[in-house]
Amino acid sequence: MKRETTDAPIPKLRPDLEIVPTTYQGQPGYIVRDLLGLIQKPLLLQGDALNLLSLADGKRTVRDLQLLLVRGRGGVFVSAESIEKQFAELDRIFLLDSERYRERKRQLVDAYARLKVREAALAGQSYPGTKKELERYLDSILELGQEGSGDKDGGAVCALAAPHIDFPIGGKLYGQAYCAVRHLRPQKIIVLGTGHGLDEGYFSLTEKDFETPLGRAKTDRASAETLRKAGGRAIAPHDLAHRREHSIEFQVVFLQRLFGESCCLLPILCGSFTAKLARVSRASEIPGVGGFLRALKAIVDEAGDRGLVVAGIDFSHIGPKFGHRQRAASMLLEARQHDQALIEACLNGDAVAFWGASKRVKDEYNVCGFSSLACLLELLPPSRGALLGYDFWQEEATQSAVSFAAIKFIKI
Repeated sequence: MKRETTDAPIPKLRPDLEIVPTTYQGQPGYIVRDLLGLIQKPLLLQGDALNLLSLADGKRTVRDLQLLLVRGRGGVFVSAESIEKQFAELDRIFLLDSERYRERKRQLVDAYARLKVREAALAGQSYPGTKKELERYLDSILELGQEGSGDKDGGAVCALAAPHIDFPIGGKLYGQAYCAVRHLRPQKIIVLGTGHGLDEGYFSLTEKDFETPLGRAKTDRASAETLRKAGGRAIAPHDLAHRREHSIEFQVVFLQRLFGESCCLLPILCGSFTAKLARVSRASEIPGVGGFLRALKAIVDEAGDRGLVVAGIDFSHIGPKFGHRQRAASMLLEARQHDQALIEACLNGDAVAFWGASKRVKDEYNVCGFSSLACLLELLPPSRGALLGYDFWQEEATQSAVSFAAIKFIKI
């Protein structure tokens, strides 16, 4: 970490890291995962490193931190040199929002921009890495969803909300979701993913085709360019957020298994709308977002019965892993009730009620599919929703939990 003087501010922790509270050997700490991939393996932060990072806000200098540490330790001396050394090590491993990190990110952005294909990030990790094994694996998941999946509601399915949680956890609901559309033959599929690593703009577009063990799924580059022009500053300046994101990749392998190469994809990552919750009453009222959604709806309307909209979403994320002081078990009832309110709004196609339900609780339950679903509701033709399944997964190690659901929308 090179700084002109010791009085220059110390960089703060990067904003694009996934940080999970934990306990190791009886001491509190955090597991840090890097969605960008600069840090290859999860890191455990404890002790001095954790304390220093909690004090570094991007404004304090080494001298400021030295004074705070000495006071916090009851007058025990801490040298400026030791603080400099520790932050240099934190910067070396790309934990800090420093110029070194930003330069490396610029290099990644430029290198990724030159690629024509988005290669599978999770093949061989989250699902089988060979074509035959993946086909068998997906077919086994689809079989889980066949029971009771007959189309009792009638009508043509125009949109789908499917989980993006890991396949072994959400397998039955993935099966229920994709069994509901396996009879379709769409030519254009708009995929709304949750942009977990999207930290610039409200949306990230890509013109890259998606490569998986099942082959190459073509991307509708013309529509992506139309949306880029309509979205303006609401669009991220690059597509790096797609590189390792699973929320779209998990949908793509099912779409490939069902429809092969007969359809064209329009992949869109949706960033957080939480900062606008209190200011507007629906997604289309966010400055810049409204124009993007109008252009996207025109694309959906033009596709008509030849189109399908798929949102890769999960619902509540509760417990210490997601920033709560309480264990998930003590929050389950309230989280379920909140999920039910959101689902009911979805079934009714009510974008205002959907937004209002999260506004009332200030997104207390961390619904990570909120923005994707809010956009989906702006795109639907006259339709009715049908809940295919809903479930909670509890992680005992962190006393945390995640809910997920599958919903189909039938054109009326």
